[in-house]
Amino acid sequence: MTREKGFYGIRIVIGSLLLTIFSMAIINNASSFFMQPICDTLGFTVAEFSAAYSMAALGAAAGAMLAGTLIQKMPIRVMMTIGAIGTALGFAGMSLATNMWHFYVLFFIADCSMALITNVPIATMLSNWYKDKRGTMTGLVFAGSGLGAMIFAPLTEYLIANVGWQTTAMINGGIILATALPVSLLVFYKSPADIGQKPFTYPEGSPEAIKAAAASNDNKEKAMSSDPDAGLTRKEAFASPAFWLLAAGLLFMGFMCSGVMVHIPTYLGQLGMNAGFVMALLAIASLVGTFASGYLMDKIGLVKVLLFCGISFSLGMVFLFFTKYTLVFAFLMSIFVGLSVCIAKVGPPMLTSSIFGMKDYSFLYGLNYTLFLIGAVIGPVACGIIYQANEDYGPVWLINIAIAAGMFIFSTLALKAGSTVLNRSTEQVANA
Repeated sequence: MTREKGFYGIRIVIGSLLLTIFSMAIINNASSFFMQPICDTLGFTVAEFSAAYSMAALGAAAGAMLAGTLIQKMPIRVMMTIGAIGTALGFAGMSLATNMWHFYVLFFIADCSMALITNVPIATMLSNWYKDKRGTMTGLVFAGSGLGAMIFAPLTEYLIANVGWQTTAMINGGIILATALPVSLLVFYKSPADIGQKPFTYPEGSPEAIKAAAASNDNKEKAMSSDPDAGLTRKEAFASPAFWLLAAGLLFMGFMCSGVMVHIPTYLGQLGMNAGFVMALLAIASLVGTFASGYLMDKIGLVKVLLFCGISFSLGMVFLFFTKYTLVFAFLMSIFVGLSVCIAKVGPPMLTSSIFGMKDYSFLYGLNYTLFLIGAVIGPVACGIIYQANEDYGPVWLINIAIAAGMFIFSTLALKAGSTVLNRSTEQVANA
């Protein structure tokens, strides 16, 4: 399917954008504003309520694995409709909660349900609908969560201050339902074949098509990652070193992208600096970086983008060492870290399709994203322990440089091992 009129893939992109701008942004960013007012109203301690965010992370991990299985067993619209309703009810249900365990359950439900409408199904659809421009579209869609955060973070803060946290929870839940339910019910198709179309490719003979063809000749695995019938089964993937190398790479990636994020504002506060503007600049850099990284993956390849993100993040850690001397380094840090942690949105789905192909993509991506989330849960806790042991953030920044190096090394080795396994699998099929 070239750029002919009537290509349905653009509707998949628009519908996915609605989910990342509204549902993903509200769940991932707005929920943090509820902790203090809920603790003040119901008498919980911050430590007690913080455990709710751990339950949310567990829900997201469970939901990613569940989505990877359900998407192969039921129509994608059915799964996503269930997810849309569960996400909205889970968030709005906070308005009725009175005991701490209520919040634990509701946070788990909301994040588990959100996994059924965001990362796994969206990445699966984009991989199926776009043979070319897959990275660009993935970056564009997941950049929506950053855009939504810029809208709903201040809006939620304003609403809580003016109408209370219970009403705000109902409003945000209603927004999720009003935006996620219609597109889940009416817009999405898992693959072009469902409606008699083919994946997007560049027009034959165009400069883009010639470059893509040249890239395919140089990288056989790249072409295979676009064929819905090519690739490894989950059994073959588990038996390959590529899976375990990628598992390590994604654990490091999750650690890198979340470990320091909750500690940077605390560190800046210790220095007497205004963390708000610095973190806002970081968010803008991450938004730009999410789209740019997807676009660059299409143009220069995954390895070079991973290398850039690793170097950029490491420079950000170096700038944190010198931030105590001048605020200029804090601004530089926010740009370089923002341009690197964006790999969290685009890296896992693109690595999965490039290494394992599309044959069992949904299940493998669900599992791989769970591994990424495990790293994201471990990161902040480990950084906190390191800080407490040293009473200094310097060792934290240094260890995260090593984590960034591990992310690049293991992910690159996984790509190389995946290329070997995919080529071997293709030869076995051809000789059968």
